[in-house]
Amino acid sequence: MKKAIFFDRDGVLNDNINRHVNKPEELILYDGVPEALKMAKEAGFELFVVTNQGGIELGHLSHEMLKKIHDRLEALLEGYCKFKEIIYCPDFKKPSECRKPAPGMILELAEKHNIDLINSWMVGDRDTDITAGKAAGCFTVKIGDIDSRADINELDLPNRRRERKVDLEAVVEAIIEESE
Repeated sequence: MKKAIFFDRDGVLNDNINRHVNKPEELILYDGVPEALKMAKEAGFELFVVTNQGGIELGHLSHEMLKKIHDRLEALLEGYCKFKEIIYCPDFKKPSECRKPAPGMILELAEKHNIDLINSWMVGDRDTDITAGKAAGCFTVKIGDIDSRADINELDLPNRRRERKVDLEAVVEAIIEESE
């Protein structure tokens, strides 16, 4: 079985503080994200994106536009890494097994790609990401505000570059160190 890191997208890989990402040009990666993902891949982790995209149900974007946004994400990472798979949950109001905090997306990917969840990680910026990761049996990393349930909190990392909104490089370094 393989180990993996499941990344939430908005607020983890890209900035979405000022608006939702509904068009490809609105996807702007945080500094150091390509390097962090490359480091994780080189350390033997399969890389996945698991993202709630309730804007689809709400009519703010289409499945086709979301594909273009994810195509841009992969283009920005070219030469660094490639995600094994990017999946999303389009639900917002209706009951859903895939929308985080439910662990459905993580469990689906684990089964499909033979992932060992006990040695895998969920990285997110919301409590719903931590809840989903814990429910799936993963270790968790919280970006932003501290969550006492998380195994790692980005803001607590001593090597965190304070000038960055998110320091995914410091997060991946900590994951690698904890996984050894």
